[in-house]
Amino acid sequence: MNHLAQNPHPKHLLHHLALRQDEIDEAETFRPIDLHCLHPELTAPCDLYLKVRLRSRYTLFARKGLAFSPRDRQNMLDSGVEELYIKEEDSEIFYHYLKDALTLVVRDPNCPSETKAHFVHAACRDIMSKVYTDPRASFITQAHEMLGPAVDLVVRDDRATRCLVQLTAHDLSTYTHCTNVGIFSIAMAKIFYGDSADHDLHKLSAGFFLHDLGKCKVPLEILNKPGKLDQQEWEVMQTHPQLGYELLEQTGHMTDEARIIILEHHEKDDGTGYPNGLGAGDIHPYARICRLADVYEALTSDRPYHTRQSTFNALKLMKNHVLADIDQQLFTHFVKLFRF
Repeated sequence: MNHLAQNPHPKHLLHHLALRQDEIDEAETFRPIDLHCLHPELTAPCDLYLKVRLRSRYTLFARKGLAFSPRDRQNMLDSGVEELYIKEEDSEIFYHYLKDALTLVVRDPNCPSETKAHFVHAACRDIMSKVYTDPRASFITQAHEMLGPAVDLVVRDDRATRCLVQLTAHDLSTYTHCTNVGIFSIAMAKIFYGDSADHDLHKLSAGFFLHDLGKCKVPLEILNKPGKLDQQEWEVMQTHPQLGYELLEQTGHMTDEARIIILEHHEKDDGTGYPNGLGAGDIHPYARICRLADVYEALTSDRPYHTRQSTFNALKLMKNHVLADIDQQLFTHFVKLFRF
């Protein structure tokens, strides 16, 4: 994309592009891709488009085969553009590109940890958006394949793990929430279990990232309701662990780890949790890890019913009020995530 690198005024350039490029047929379907998902050493795997927000139209930004340098990305970020778009029909092509790029980034000894963290977080959000929008077997298989390099990064690079923890975005989307919970949970499991061969972080990752899969079957008006759920709505919300279990079972991707995490991450020691009202001795540590990460992420993100808390206030609330049945040993390890 030499046209980006040659222009020192990205806002002017983007405006110019919007005016001179042919607009795309409105019948075309597009999906966004984070700029951090574009590798500077690989060429664009398909045509990339810019959304002209004033007119809600798409214009061709770069043809397949063009490079995307770090300077190009920074120019766009400086202009307020954080994502480009691809045609929905090119999603499979882009997935294979992203998988290769993710592996390349994670294994590159010369790539800064901060860059790796940005790429991994963006890639995980991309695949989670597909899975939580359309939980078909092929997309869940892709998620498993994409999560491998992400777990490798957490296992091998403490600095990158710190960056990942700091990168967790604050928005309302279920897939962003699940990406963040997955990152927190894997990082915590690494601290808690260390190098124990009895606890495979790669097997755990699918359960952590897909713990809320069942929410894709819960109506959006319930998920995004700004006030307290009424009894009927709450009963619908409480079905999401069982729904998630059934979805994963149907796709053939169920594992012992995923079953435990998906079904137990809302259980409580006093038996008032759901879906099965388990008691203290029946809740697995994997589910407890996910619950800690789940509660923390919810407290530190904007929601329809509250504004986000700071890390300090969230941890204080969790210890003193939110998690009365908290496992103190696990919580101590969780706090370590924020003391790097």
